[in-house]
Amino acid sequence: MNLRTKLVMVVALLVNIQLFAQKKSVTGTVSDANGPIPGANVVVVNTTRGTQTDFDGNFSIDVSNGEQIRFSYIGYAPQIVTVTDQTIINITLLEDTSQLDEVVVVGYGTRKKSHLTGAVAKVGGAEVAGIQAARVDDALAGKLPGVLIQNQSGEPGADPKIQVRAASSLSGDSNPLIVVDGYPISGSLATVNPNDIESLEVLKDAASAAIYGSRGANGVILVTTKKGRSGKASFSYNTYTSISSKYVKDIEMLKTAGEWAEELQTDAYDLSEVDPGLLAYRLNAYENAPDVVSMEDWLFQNGTTTSHDFSFSGGSEDVKAFASLGYLNTKGIVRGQGFERYNARLNIDANLNEKLKAGLSFNGFYGHQDIVPHDMRDLLRAYSISPIYHTEASIAFVQQLDAQRQALFDSTGGVGIPGAFADSFDAGYRGTGNITSSIYDLQPGDIAHDWHYGRSQNGIGGTGDSGPAAKFDYARRYQRTYFANASSFLQYEILEGLNIKTVLGADVRDTENYYYQGTLADSRERSNQSDLDISNVKRSTVLSETTLNYAKIIGKHDISAVAGLEFQNTYWKGISSQGTNVPIGLPLNYNLFAPEDVITTEIDQTVNRRSIFGRVNYAFDNKYLFSVSIRRDGDSRFGANKKYATFPAVSVGWNVHNENFWKSEAWSLFKLRFSKGSLGTTSFLGPYDALSLLGTGPTAYGSGFFIPTNVANDDLTWQTNTETNYGVDLGFANNRIRLSVDY
Repeated sequence: MNLRTKLVMVVALLVNIQLFAQKKSVTGTVSDANGPIPGANVVVVNTTRGTQTDFDGNFSIDVSNGEQIRFSYIGYAPQIVTVTDQTIINITLLEDTSQLDEVVVVGYGTRKKSHLTGAVAKVGGAEVAGIQAARVDDALAGKLPGVLIQNQSGEPGADPKIQVRAASSLSGDSNPLIVVDGYPISGSLATVNPNDIESLEVLKDAASAAIYGSRGANGVILVTTKKGRSGKASFSYNTYTSISSKYVKDIEMLKTAGEWAEELQTDAYDLSEVDPGLLAYRLNAYENAPDVVSMEDWLFQNGTTTSHDFSFSGGSEDVKAFASLGYLNTKGIVRGQGFERYNARLNIDANLNEKLKAGLSFNGFYGHQDIVPHDMRDLLRAYSISPIYHTEASIAFVQQLDAQRQALFDSTGGVGIPGAFADSFDAGYRGTGNITSSIYDLQPGDIAHDWHYGRSQNGIGGTGDSGPAAKFDYARRYQRTYFANASSFLQYEILEGLNIKTVLGADVRDTENYYYQGTLADSRERSNQSDLDISNVKRSTVLSETTLNYAKIIGKHDISAVAGLEFQNTYWKGISSQGTNVPIGLPLNYNLFAPEDVITTEIDQTVNRRSIFGRVNYAFDNKYLFSVSIRRDGDSRFGANKKYATFPAVSVGWNVHNENFWKSEAWSLFKLRFSKGSLGTTSFLGPYDALSLLGTGPTAYGSGFFIPTNVANDDLTWQTNTETNYGVDLGFANNRIRLSVDY
């Protein structure tokens, strides 16, 4: 072979190699049996190149022949395709029916769902975000067996009652511990944006929650938020608007004056014994009352909710980030109701080297809740016989009605009619002159009060109650909440399967409660019925936690263990003032009150907690399951002799369906579970209940200390609950149908 031939072959070979290594664009669609899958991961195996499908399930990625593309999405079995000559690849992902191997978050770690021995309920983030609710806990209602979520006030943004199984204390609250990304927060679930949630687990039985000691007495809600993903940066925007209205269209008893006139003339009432003149007087008043506004129509309205959420996810194999911003504005179905919320979150995870990992998490929340300043029963009892604010026609009507009252009394001499007909509508207590106190001095735009239409049965007004406009114009109630949480962690792999992790974090919750009811909100202008109550309390916590984790699979033996130390300090600082006899016509400032009309309380409290805990999980051949945990808590609220308590727990399980003798094809899952554990609670205790504190009061020389407000008790001890749980898990049709029963 001559030199020319050799050179031609070398050049041809190099050209072929270059053509082989050249990248090309591959496009396609990722779908399932129901249609396209947005957000599916499309990654070139053994590289950092990757992308996600768009809203229609489409993707585009640059690859070379011979490379492999991995297609994956949560809840589906991944697929890997080797690229040859294709330029279009369409993939149909199949649901992963092996959900028994799904990882479930438990206290200070994770565990396979098939290895769970306690009562744990799980909800995916998509299910939470799919419910158009202002709060996470509202979206969870009815989704978690054994968890009662009940909205008790109906106010937008109000904290619902959350109770996991039965109440753990007769005197304390039932609120469960909220743990977000491993950090126990002082805020409620309202501080978490529903769209930020990846998954949510509830530890219901004592054995599952005992690892959290006294804080887990009411159950534990574990929230895992979304994390950044490697590959191409992705942005997401979600918005919705909803409209709400009251459930009952018209409340039967809340009739207007005209409707009462029609009702009284039906066969439902026997009016034969009523004086004809009195009957004509009343019916004429009901029929001809001008400009009547239905209290039901005025008080209730169509509510609206508007939500906007924007998020970012992206990063490399070593550094991943997730960030989100959220805004929600709700107008309630009752006048004066409203809720506005701002959320911000940032999660960063980094692999500093092969053994060292670090992470940073921040969550910020601002909420403003407008609350109806009066009891709904009090508002709804107002008669719908007048306008909200007087008009010329309504003023002329009440003056004419008072004249007709006098004429009826004169013509009957008071016989056969109520004795109150002798008195004019102006008779009786009508205030101190700060508002118009006579129906003959009324001007258009003045607030319409019930007594303007008569009182004590001498007209059609039923009470001396103030008009609804006075209860809104001279009253206000709201709550503002500021919350921020920041935590960081470092994790180092000592040996394969053995790592140490330390967490340091803090959060602060600043809550302002405001309530004002002016003297003019009361129809009698009684200043002792007025209030200005303002409280501003800041609660902050600092937590340090160090854990040693071990996990190893040796043949048929699956072993995991955790041991840890935890230190937490909680501080309350704030001031609360309550004032009465609110001055009229002056700015709302406590400096303008009489000193004896204001009571101010300063809050400065600290609670310290120290804990040590451990847990061992063991599974043999995916059949026989065992878990044991212990925690020892120390709390500064208890007496000097009883500051520490120990909370043990043990649980076992048996995957019967994995036994060789199990031959049923219909039952794909049959697991038996048993657990028993002890929990303590501190929810009924104040920070210094074990100490003898002196009460204060005014003296001629200033504030003085008097008798003790409580007796010192060095043996004040923990309230401990011991709970036993029996459970069975059943699965049918390859676990497409699941049933869990706990007792």
